[in-house]
Amino acid sequence: MGAFRLLLAVLVAISHMGVTFAGLNPGVVAVVSFLIISGFVMTSLIERNYNSPGQFPLFYVDRLLRLYPQFLLYFIASCVVIYFLLPGTPPAAALTVKNIALSLTIVPLDLYMYGFTIPEILPAAWSLGLEVCFYLLIPFLIVYKLRGLAFALSVAVFMVASLGYINTDVYGYRLLPGVLFIFLCGSYMYRLQARGGMMVAATAIMAALMFVAIAAGIIPRRPFNAEVTAGIALGVPAVFLLSRLKYHRIDELLGNISYGVFLNHFVVMFFLRGFWPAACNVPTMLLLSFLLSGVSYCLVERPALKLRHALRAGGGYGLGREQRGASTA
Repeated sequence: MGAFRLLLAVLVAISHMGVTFAGLNPGVVAVVSFLIISGFVMTSLIERNYNSPGQFPLFYVDRLLRLYPQFLLYFIASCVVIYFLLPGTPPAAALTVKNIALSLTIVPLDLYMYGFTIPEILPAAWSLGLEVCFYLLIPFLIVYKLRGLAFALSVAVFMVASLGYINTDVYGYRLLPGVLFIFLCGSYMYRLQARGGMMVAATAIMAALMFVAIAAGIIPRRPFNAEVTAGIALGVPAVFLLSRLKYHRIDELLGNISYGVFLNHFVVMFFLRGFWPAACNVPTMLLLSFLLSGVSYCLVERPALKLRHALRAGGGYGLGREQRGASTA
């Protein structure tokens, strides 16, 4: 799934350059697929390596080693670029001690709508806060067999939000209660069984029907309800099929740079806006983003990866080569 993850990161990046497809935000569609992949990979990771309550702290350390090194690098880089090249702009106003300190803990990034953070330093990183919330919960759902209940409750929240009874953007896309079932679609696809398969298939079909209803005006269009339903309808079969492909080194290589692209494209955009506005376009942004991601993977991600592998080896590391290319976090 490495090439797919890189494609998703590119879609997120170009969406922040104002690119749309048929009036849809491709970045939102891509984020939904990222959630499905995350659910799949975290379930694999927990069942193979961290499948008892006593191992949960090791799982959290594993996740910290995955998310934090490149996040910290690009967060600091963004602060420096904003400070020197974009004074007097909204991103510059976010450079306060309080906002930086809260943002560095990641989770508050997903709570910006409540005033916990100002998400202008690294705007795409709000979804990392959502990921961390999922990481905190998923070991308990798997080990204590609570996925079915959590799935049903989350679908209920999502439906209420998608139909406009509560804030559609916040509860139908940004916060865990309304999107947990999307993560869990990926979770059920790992070692797929009849009951889980039926739930996932029914979810994808219902999402497709909802998207058609939204496109036809039967269900009113609200912030991102079309994109989220499209993301589920497209992401579920894509992840199902791609997760069954064998490991390939090129696919892994492409996947290795996807996280950096996801994180650094705003840094590149800020740099180009402040230093070379004429070059602030999609091709230049992507080229620089790819190059930076390759460098940060080699210098930052790979050392952390060795630590994660050592951590898993201590607990019976068992991720096969076929799953490495699927890892998103």
